[in-house]
Amino acid sequence: MRLALDELRSVHPALRGDPIDLSRCGGLALQRSGHASPVRSSIDHDGHEGTADIEWAFQDLAILEVLDSNRVTEDGAEAIALAYANSNAGWVVKRRLQRGESADWLLQDGTGWLALEVSGTISGDPVARLEEKKRQVARCSLPAGRLAIVVAFDRPSIVAASA
Repeated sequence: MRLALDELRSVHPALRGDPIDLSRCGGLALQRSGHASPVRSSIDHDGHEGTADIEWAFQDLAILEVLDSNRVTEDGAEAIALAYANSNAGWVVKRRLQRGESADWLLQDGTGWLALEVSGTISGDPVARLEEKKRQVARCSLPAGRLAIVVAFDRPSIVAASA
């Protein structure tokens, strides 16, 4: 599977007006952890394992001096999660969900809706965080499927589970 962060706005047209360049944050978060594009990421989605090659345009790490490290991690994780959701199952962003809706994004495909909750971690075990995110997205009241994704940047991995 290929996850091209620079193509995020073309596969998710609703992101074109988004003032945050998620793809840039994805590249920064990966480079900050010592990776170069492309990097191989492991995937565990509901127990099904695989890999993805994540690609991005080189970023000047000097910009990290003026950015919030936590935002780079979270926005970078969202970039990778949105690229994965589209590449894996054709999900496309409809809108960002509001605080209190218990998920980050509402996605759609040709037949249904998906509430997506995303988290990122610079280092450590993403599985423990995934359990927390599954509980959070399970509280979403929208009539949609539910998916939690945690992206780890140190040893690139995508851990996903339906809730």
